[in-house]
Amino acid sequence: MNGSGAMLRHEFRMLLADRIVWVVAAAILLLTGYSVQVGAAAADHQRTQVEQAVDEERERYAGLRETMTSVHQGEVSPSPFQDPTRPYVMGRARGQRFAVLPVNGFQATAVGQSDLIPPVVPVLLDGADPRGAREEIENPVHLLAGPLDLAFLITFLLPLLALAISFDLLSREREQGTLALLLSQPVSARRIVAAKLLVRWGLLMGLVAVATLLSLLLFTTGIAWQPFLFWGIIVALYLGFWIGLAALVNATGRESARNAVALAFLWLVFVIVIPAGVQISAAFLHPVPSRAELVALEREEVRQVQEEASAVLARYYDDHPELLPEGSVDEVDFQTRAFAVNQEVQTRLRPVRENHREALRAQQDWIRTLRWLSPTLVTHEALIELAGTGDARFGAFEAAVDRFHREWVGFFEPLIYTDSRLTPEDLDRLPVWTFEESSSGAAHAAAPGILGLLLFSALVLGIAMRLLRDGGDRRWTP
Repeated sequence: MNGSGAMLRHEFRMLLADRIVWVVAAAILLLTGYSVQVGAAAADHQRTQVEQAVDEERERYAGLRETMTSVHQGEVSPSPFQDPTRPYVMGRARGQRFAVLPVNGFQATAVGQSDLIPPVVPVLLDGADPRGAREEIENPVHLLAGPLDLAFLITFLLPLLALAISFDLLSREREQGTLALLLSQPVSARRIVAAKLLVRWGLLMGLVAVATLLSLLLFTTGIAWQPFLFWGIIVALYLGFWIGLAALVNATGRESARNAVALAFLWLVFVIVIPAGVQISAAFLHPVPSRAELVALEREEVRQVQEEASAVLARYYDDHPELLPEGSVDEVDFQTRAFAVNQEVQTRLRPVRENHREALRAQQDWIRTLRWLSPTLVTHEALIELAGTGDARFGAFEAAVDRFHREWVGFFEPLIYTDSRLTPEDLDRLPVWTFEESSSGAAHAAAPGILGLLLFSALVLGIAMRLLRDGGDRRWTP
């Protein structure tokens, strides 16, 4: 035990004497602080959007209640298109509800898809589409590249920093002639390599963990400790994979320059080539219909249905005679016809939109299946799911928005066709948006990634240690 401790202390002192280590340490501290600040700013922006939407809806409904009271008391007589007592008016922009996605407590660590899917979705009779609700104009190049958040730093840049101090952990000793001296001591090659790996892994992991913790304390209002714990496990295993990969390449006995080239090639394969190949194959095998085509089709359907508006309205009353208002039916009533047209358009477009969603789900399933080809894909998915900005949480949000929209339409539909009028008391009966977070929490989000990274790390370390076995392949000796 004392020998192992002395070996670790010696290796640590030798590592600190290398200038590249200080460059790597400074890069980790600066980049971690910047990336957490980027994620925290994105989370604060989302929080502001949600708070503004909630405040606007509350104030708007307070004004609607006063207006409806004045209408029923005969004090005001608003235009039919501004009258909140009319169900069609209330069901659209005048009385729209906002479906909001609250900020996750650990969201500052990964922007994920939060810059693509808006956290505030207006729900009204005309529809509720989370992917089409963003009104802000964003640079598509920036959206495609993504921000430099902490998840990007961990998955893309941290491996480079780890390889920068590990590519020559054995080859340098061999080239300087000190490896033979080390092996002449009563210590195995495995223990030498294990000490070098442990010191490098511990130094990098300590820097990343401390820098992340301090950045979260500085730029956020608090730390979600359970997600942070799982985040640390994921990063530790991912870092272990790359340190182990450096040991594996060093165990082949080549010089430092060739080790650097080999590790750079492996970084390109695992971090760039495989993820890009998975994305390209997903788009090729499961192409998603163009949203421009969907919009054009929707406009054409609206035009056709408007031409058939009278027939659509008559067909609806044939199917639902219980909603037929007393007296004669005014076929040219604009609001009733508009609602009937909109519902007919939604019915005709439902298969097209479902095909669009199915293609997206197929792409996500394909990527999720092939993520095991690269630890980078496994790590990135685990980090964004842990931050609440991945496919799982946004998929649940979209499903909840769809359910709420159906509930919203179902509330107003009979009132519109029976030509009813709303009262201030009806505002308390309107559907209210709620979003329930998954009960499985951080453990469920992190478990697949932890298991996958454990297998990756164990595999490369096991192969490296086998190549370094005593009495075996001696290509790494002088």
